[in-house]
Amino acid sequence: MADHPVFENFSKISSETTGFHVFDFLGGATRVAYKRGWARHATAANKTVTPNLPQKNEHYLDWIAVLSAVSKAKGTFRMAELGAGWAPWLVRGTLAARQKTDITALELLAVEADPTHYDWTLEHFNDNGLDVNQHHLLFGAVTDKSGMLSFPVIAEPDVDYGASLKSAATSGQTIDIRGYTIAEVLSHFSGPLDFLHVDIQGAEYDALPPAMTLLSQSVRSIMVGTHNKDDLHDAMAELFRDNGWEERINLGRNRTSATPWGEIETNDGFLWFENARLL
Repeated sequence: MADHPVFENFSKISSETTGFHVFDFLGGATRVAYKRGWARHATAANKTVTPNLPQKNEHYLDWIAVLSAVSKAKGTFRMAELGAGWAPWLVRGTLAARQKTDITALELLAVEADPTHYDWTLEHFNDNGLDVNQHHLLFGAVTDKSGMLSFPVIAEPDVDYGASLKSAATSGQTIDIRGYTIAEVLSHFSGPLDFLHVDIQGAEYDALPPAMTLLSQSVRSIMVGTHNKDDLHDAMAELFRDNGWEERINLGRNRTSATPWGEIETNDGFLWFENARLL
């Protein structure tokens, strides 16, 4: 199967290896420590690699969405990643934006609730030439209310990227973190977001519906990773459609789906919508 045509808009970048990073085709460097088992994929230091395009797994869909947003952006590229982990999609969006002469500035925001993952966000920015002081990297979680919240302590941060606010009640140990609403997130930007990446482990069903009017006014493109029951995934998709968003990709959880780029297995649900009113 052919690749999505959006990849034709970007050049492959060669990278000098370190022995403790893996690299993507845009030149992005990711520490293998962020994911258990990745160490075997690190190339020995002081070699030159030119990676291929991404594998056609569920993250291939994220690549399509973020590169499509970058392809349509001009002037300032604005992007947020909620439930950021180490903020891979913010960095990839930035590296893609660097290849576009129409993009002249960046406004980036990450929200991450686990302390180790948050530290990795800072490290990942630094590893890829981004000044953490020039962007908004927030330690906390996104939900429907601001204020202090409980979040589970993650024992194995290089394995567990699925902790959630909802699981705090049954967790043996929790920490207090700051809660952020969608309105608070969007208030950090000087104009409409080109892309909003949302992977907040079930809190999407609390945070997004009450903010739909604001999202429609302020976001050009959104990806939502969905969790829990299929009927909630379907209701989320319907909510975006009812509010005038154009559905680009809609794949449910825990299934293998035929796509124009081959069969793709999704563990989380995947929704990608564009807002024609702002494009």
